[in-house]
Amino acid sequence: MKKPVKINNREEFQLERVVFFNDAVFAIAITLLIIDIKVPEFKSIGISDNELLYKLLALIPKFIGFVISFFVIGLYWLAHHRMFKFVKSINHNLLWANLLFLLPIIIMPFSTSFLSEYYFSNLKIPFGIYTINICLSVFFSYRLWMIISNPKNKLSDKIDKVIVHYITARALTIPIIFIFTFLFSLITPYFFLIPPFIPLTTRLITKYYFKKYPEIMNNYYKND
Repeated sequence: MKKPVKINNREEFQLERVVFFNDAVFAIAITLLIIDIKVPEFKSIGISDNELLYKLLALIPKFIGFVISFFVIGLYWLAHHRMFKFVKSINHNLLWANLLFLLPIIIMPFSTSFLSEYYFSNLKIPFGIYTINICLSVFFSYRLWMIISNPKNKLSDKIDKVIVHYITARALTIPIIFIFTFLFSLITPYFFLIPPFIPLTTRLITKYYFKKYPEIMNNYYKND
C-alpha cells in the first residue's frame, strides 16, 4: 500500500500562503465586477421616476454580465478549493501552474465589462473575448488539476480516478457551453439564454457520479 504524502510545518505554512493568496485574488476579482456598475447620474436636480427607471434599465446588461461572471468565478473558486484539499506538498511547477490559473480570473472583470458595454449590439468580438477568457480559465484550471492529481509529482495522496474524471468533467462543462453559446450568438440574439444551463449541467454530472459511484462520491464530499 502506498504511503500517504507527509506534510511538515514549513510546507503547511507555504501551502496556506498559496491558498490565502488565491482567496484574495478571487475576492478582488468578484469585487471588481460590481465596481464597474455605476449609480446613474443626472446633471439636473429635478428628475422623474421614469427618467431614473430608464437609467436603471440601461444597466441591465451590466447586471447580467455581473451575475454570470459572479457565478463563473465562484465555480472556479469552488473547484480550486476542492483541488487544493488534496494537496499535501508544493513545488515550483505547482506554484507556476497556480499563478497562471489566476491570470484569466484577474482578466474576467475586464472581459465582463467589455461584454456588458456592447451586450445588445450586433458585435461579436466582445462575447468572443469573453468566451476566450472562459476557455483560458478552464485550460489553466485543468493543467493545475493534472499536476496535482498526477502521482508522479508526489503533491498529494493517491486520488481515485473517479474523482479525477469527475472534477475534469465538471470543469469542461463551462467552456463547452460557452463555445456553443458563442456559436449561437452568430445566428440568434437569444444566445444569453444558454449560460443558465451551466449549473443544471454540472448538477446532472454530479448526480450521475453519485448514482454510479456513491461510496467514492460520499467520501469526496464528506470533508468538503
